[in-house]
Amino acid sequence: MPSASDKFKSRLTTVLNVVVSQTNTAIVMAGSFIVTPAILHGLGDAAYGGWLLINSLISYMRFLDLGTSAGTVKFGAGAHERGDWKDLGRVLDTSAAVFGVLGLIALTGTLAMAWTLPRVYPNVAAGETAAILTLGGAIALDLTFRSFSATIRMRSLHFVHDAIEIVSYAIFKLGLVLYFAYTRTLTYGLLAVLTLAETVIRTVLVATAALTLVPPSRSMNPFRAERAMGRKLAGMGIAITIITVSEVVRFQLDAAVIGYFMPDDPLDISIFGVGTRLGSIAFTAIGVIGSVLMPRFSGLSETGDKEGLIKLLRKANLVTGLVASLVLVTIGVIGPQFLFLWLKKPWVETSGKILLIMLPAYYVGVLAGPSTSLLIGRGKLRGLTILTTCEALVNFVLTVVLIKPLGLYGVTLGTAIPLVLFHGVGFPWLLKKEIGVTPGDYVRMNARAVSLGLAFLVVVGGLAFVPIPTYGRFVLLGSACVLVFALLALAFVPEARAELRERLEKRRRRPTPEET
Repeated sequence: MPSASDKFKSRLTTVLNVVVSQTNTAIVMAGSFIVTPAILHGLGDAAYGGWLLINSLISYMRFLDLGTSAGTVKFGAGAHERGDWKDLGRVLDTSAAVFGVLGLIALTGTLAMAWTLPRVYPNVAAGETAAILTLGGAIALDLTFRSFSATIRMRSLHFVHDAIEIVSYAIFKLGLVLYFAYTRTLTYGLLAVLTLAETVIRTVLVATAALTLVPPSRSMNPFRAERAMGRKLAGMGIAITIITVSEVVRFQLDAAVIGYFMPDDPLDISIFGVGTRLGSIAFTAIGVIGSVLMPRFSGLSETGDKEGLIKLLRKANLVTGLVASLVLVTIGVIGPQFLFLWLKKPWVETSGKILLIMLPAYYVGVLAGPSTSLLIGRGKLRGLTILTTCEALVNFVLTVVLIKPLGLYGVTLGTAIPLVLFHGVGFPWLLKKEIGVTPGDYVRMNARAVSLGLAFLVVVGGLAFVPIPTYGRFVLLGSACVLVFALLALAFVPEARAELRERLEKRRRRPTPEET
């Protein structure tokens, strides 16, 4: 039976994981608004397009992870929770070996790209062999030592890893890139060197943290890898890879469809991208709540603590639903006007409508986050893989069918409709089949948060008609939405009141400087 101290540490770790991970996501997303125009300014319009092409092609090698990180976290967390140190050693040794092989494959792929890209894209990549090798070397290095990152996440220390990412991103992407961009000294080669330097610093810090905080990582030896454990990692890895590729198809293929079927005006891709930007950022950030809990779900599953598993799922669903209600409803109310304020372009009216169409789908999708992490933590991936793949295929087909009669709105509906159907209808039935949580249980777990979200929408919906001519008014309206939601949560969510009372009580009992 866990002690009160252990429960407090576990709770504190979870809060830190969520807060730091969401901060990391927010900084990266916000940073893109700053870094993108800076690189464009530093390289020039044509050169920037070439950089995007080279970088995107090389970045696809990150898919070589093949789900090994997730497998290491899942099986490592389970072995640690059982206290099976021998099995934990097998997991880490095999993981280190697999990542070593993947690093060599990435290095080989880099050499191939260094020869191929300048010949296939001579106007873009000619003379950039060194930059290609440097970028590919960064990915090979990251893959080779990714087992250290997995061991940190295995122990639910996501906040350590994400804090390191925040520091390295701030120094290299928000610091040095901006400096060189605005001094007009930015080149492909310099960007590649900064990417490699960031990877080296981050890898060293992550490895040091893993060796310090996770003692089993000190004895990792890739030469002790076991074939049976390799098959287990591969089995999970294949499923995770299919899911990841399906996610890419679901959310990133729309631009390609628009470019193919609406080639006369490339601006359409920008309109659609801006329309989905705020929703996708929120979807990613809120999804962190469920993803950081995966090791805990795995540990509870391995020890057979079904009661603890369902209790954690209920709490994660409530928190995810409340955050989704606050963030997505607020975006729906003031988001379209923010797009006007941010870009000051006449076409953002269409982007705002795309945003409003997508938000309900994002809401339904994000509610499934904790349950998805539970399925991954328990290794129940077959049904999830089939569901995600089918959704991606339906998304593609529906988008192609609807783009001609409905244009950009058809593309939006082609993404939104499958997201709602598969996550809102198919996913609850999958949970019943895989873990015995019925659709009724799933609805009840999310009912309070959804009801509060609807009440919140009714109360603040009128703010959608308030003009937002300045950032000051935008901040004011956003703050008003947060205040209203906080009052509603305190009124209708007993857990929120209990949490507030507990914090106030601790604050009241804290000794003053005079007493100490």
